[in-house]
Amino acid sequence: MNQDSSESAFAKLTQIIQSAAKANTIEAQIQHIVDAISETLLVEVCSLYLKQRDESMRLVASHGLVRKNRVVIPAKKGLVGHVMQMQSAINIIEPDQHPEYYFVAKSNEERYHSYCGVPLVYRAQVYGVLVVQSRRAEVLPSDYVALLSTLATHLAMLLATYPKEVFPGRSKTKLYQGITGAQGVAIGRVFMRKLPQLAEIQKLKSTDMEAEYSRWKSVKAEAVNQLRDERNTVRETLGEGLASVLDAYQMLLQDVTFEQRITDEIAAGFQLPWAIKQSVGFFSDKFKAMEDPYLRERHEDIQQLGTKLYRIWQKASEPEMPSGNEPLILVGDHISVSDIVNLTTEQLAGIVCFAGGSLSHIAVFANALGIPAVMGIGEVPMLNGDQLVVDGDAGQVICAPGLGTLKEYRRTLSERQVLETRLQADSQLPAVTKDGVRITLLANSGLQADVLPGLKYGAEGIGLFRTEVPFMIRSSLPSEDDQEIIYRNLISHYKDKPVYFRTLDIGADKPLSYMPVVKEDNPALGWRGIRYTLDNLPLLITQLRAILTAAAGNEQVHLMLPMIASTEQLDQCLAVLHEVHQQLVDEGVPVCLPKIGIMVEVPSCIALLPFWRKKLDFISIGTNDLSQYLLALDRNSPLVGKWYDPLHPSVLHELMRIATTSKQMNLPVSVCGEMASDPVAVLLLLGMGIQQLSMSAAKIPLIKWIIRTVTQAETEALLAQVLQQDNATAIRQLGEQFLASKQLLFNEAAQR
Repeated sequence: MNQDSSESAFAKLTQIIQSAAKANTIEAQIQHIVDAISETLLVEVCSLYLKQRDESMRLVASHGLVRKNRVVIPAKKGLVGHVMQMQSAINIIEPDQHPEYYFVAKSNEERYHSYCGVPLVYRAQVYGVLVVQSRRAEVLPSDYVALLSTLATHLAMLLATYPKEVFPGRSKTKLYQGITGAQGVAIGRVFMRKLPQLAEIQKLKSTDMEAEYSRWKSVKAEAVNQLRDERNTVRETLGEGLASVLDAYQMLLQDVTFEQRITDEIAAGFQLPWAIKQSVGFFSDKFKAMEDPYLRERHEDIQQLGTKLYRIWQKASEPEMPSGNEPLILVGDHISVSDIVNLTTEQLAGIVCFAGGSLSHIAVFANALGIPAVMGIGEVPMLNGDQLVVDGDAGQVICAPGLGTLKEYRRTLSERQVLETRLQADSQLPAVTKDGVRITLLANSGLQADVLPGLKYGAEGIGLFRTEVPFMIRSSLPSEDDQEIIYRNLISHYKDKPVYFRTLDIGADKPLSYMPVVKEDNPALGWRGIRYTLDNLPLLITQLRAILTAAAGNEQVHLMLPMIASTEQLDQCLAVLHEVHQQLVDEGVPVCLPKIGIMVEVPSCIALLPFWRKKLDFISIGTNDLSQYLLALDRNSPLVGKWYDPLHPSVLHELMRIATTSKQMNLPVSVCGEMASDPVAVLLLLGMGIQQLSMSAAKIPLIKWIIRTVTQAETEALLAQVLQQDNATAIRQLGEQFLASKQLLFNEAAQR
């Protein structure tokens, strides 16, 4: 096969994976793949065998083989058994002459004189074998074997997300892939929330402008009332932290620019629904264009507000609540907060959104309430009363699950309940290793709504508070007073506990719509973080004044500077901080200088740490950005994201360098990236001597359980082994073997 045909085949295989994902059933996805492989590689037969519980191999899909009856090859028998045991491909002619050959009666496979089988392996586990056969007595070209192996890897990853026993024969079971909104598993009946959509609004002219203005005032007033009532309900049932999430809707509704765009459309002669659609679209597009994933998903909030306004205009009625106490799965285009609070926690088992993402406010609520949620599955046919399995861990929804699938998920639910009971029982205990090493576990936060979950799960403070959000949801800069209220509220909830404020991390990749925008070819390496705020000092000065005033002399408040890469940047920041402190003292405000530190995320700062000891009180390693910069890739890129792994040896050796340097300098160090909640990474961080971790609040109980089960000496020994490895796969395998030896791999879901 020449280079052009090889590249063409690779492109075709990419299309196979993408097009298979559109099939509604698991069986249809697999059948599509084997049909397409047969066509692409010009072979008569392509078959997929999956490993069963008893190690036998079951033929679940085939293009070319006759399947009149269920085909199962006994454990360790036949060529497929040989491939599975060896975990390597075989590529032979005249397969019936091979000593491991196993004849399958009535399949007509005796017609085929070549055989190539490749294993489906993912994370050291064999899921099955992919086989192609041809009438021609010639081995498959090596390029084709490579292509088949590549596709087998993709298939293995796909199958790893499926529940066991999902091929019971022809059934009505349908699998929908989405995005994890909140982890967990739920089984229940569909309760559909179908709301009018802005997309259906037509561009219609109005003959009475004054009537449209009057309708807008009426709709806005009703929306304000509904939002106020919803906020009160949430505050009474779930607390002030979650209730504050709804403030974003009120702020947008009262925003001058938002209203101006609506009234301008009305003045241009259009009806109110079109004016709402245009104004919502303008703000939504602003957020969609942002590269920061959290801020990008705020466009969902704007769309939800628009839907609420449109629904009020339509005077749509509420759906009848289902009777009985059977667990319900709330399903809809955009689930609202009121939809959630109107159901009791005993009734509401799970949430499925056709749209939305993992950082939407509904996902935040689901996480806070511990309700499994899957977002963004696309609009799919479901009816009230349909039975669903919501797999929040895998981001999947299974409609009309078979008996085998239900049995498997009920077992998972039972195991999870045992685990959660155990974790929750220890959630308020200190994270201390078995040999007495104390680890501090903090929560990451970007919303006031994160306060309640953090305290619930035993967070000992806030290790990273992202201060960008109040700036992003406005059409103008928040005042010093506005910021002070937000910061003071957070500090008051974590009284006598450490709170780490990261100064504004905005700029080219997270622009403020009301500030001048500079388009950059590579915003991740451009005008962002501290580089941006040092060039816009009023922003930094106002924020520092608000933080220092809110702290009111509280010595537990810490200040973190993002994207510091040079001594000059650090010195400028310290000079501004001291100047702000002196201003407030002169004004008679009771303040003290907070502990000052930097985010270690730009590789250039690592070598400079020894020079900065007298300037810093602590450092916090932002492993997400640091890993990306060290590996020179974007982890969110569909093209190169597959190469991203924070367990890459180079990343671990740099982390070890930072930890060693910090220890020599007696400089406190913490980790606040995703590695802080990855069980394998946590073991390695403990081995490095890092004793403070900050993570998503919901991950704290699991990480605490792991810490309380191991000794520091054991993690040091594991780290010594890991630092001898040259690839991330081997490193993760070592870590998972260690966890398994400690019975810490309770189930796959517990780790995701």
